[in-house]
Amino acid sequence: MNIELLARPLCLVVLAGMAFLPLEHVVPARPRPLRPRQGLATDLIFATLGQVVARLGIVLAVGWALALLDAIAPDRPLFVGVADRRARAALDVVCGLFLFELGGYVYHRLAHRVRWMWRLHEVHHTSETMDWLAAFRQHPVELLMLTLAQNVPLVLAGIPLGAHATVVALLKLNTVFVHANIRVPEGPWSLVLATPRFHHRHHQRSGPVKNYASLLPFIDRLFGTYSHETAAAFGLGRPAPRSFLALLAAPLARRPPPGAPAAARIAPS
Repeated sequence: MNIELLARPLCLVVLAGMAFLPLEHVVPARPRPLRPRQGLATDLIFATLGQVVARLGIVLAVGWALALLDAIAPDRPLFVGVADRRARAALDVVCGLFLFELGGYVYHRLAHRVRWMWRLHEVHHTSETMDWLAAFRQHPVELLMLTLAQNVPLVLAGIPLGAHATVVALLKLNTVFVHANIRVPEGPWSLVLATPRFHHRHHQRSGPVKNYASLLPFIDRLFGTYSHETAAAFGLGRPAPRSFLALLAAPLARRPPPGAPAAARIAPS
């Protein structure tokens, strides 16, 4: 296995920390809480070992699946009729971002409705602190499924590899951004692009589940899942495993902890 392939997710973590950690100190959305030592250690393991494990699965399994789908993808580029190369490249990226986001939105809603998918996705919602590091608390198996859901539409639409890679890089960066504890002033841009305030509402501990999109809020507006409310508290609202290994094993549990609602954070049909 190429060491470079395994080093890439670790480089992303380092670069994300260098970019967002200073901003969280300069313009925090809420007072920066003192993270419990175990919670910080757990998220660091998710951001390192968890990302490497997921990367291996993506290269071996998801890459193989996407290669099979590529055989039935259109032979001609999606915007081959656009003569200007720069305009064509821009259209490829814009279309790719929309398709990537739409695939992620569909997966995300299913993850809050289908019980076995929720057991995997629930790991992400166990974080009681919203900051840049919380973005990496995702079960490796769910990362494989989500990556497949997001990338399949781009492959089937024939988005060129260069534009496809650009889309993936932008959305990875955006995922860390919308989890970060950063205050972004409200403005017209809030209608176009997701902000931390928008996504933090999705992690709200109580109330109806809203704001499934990660980049384009208008998708939530279109499907009636948008909320402009400000989140106050995060997590599941019931006891949850704390360690990395316990969270990896949590989806295999047959029932939630005693006294906990069995379908916490599962959206009503």
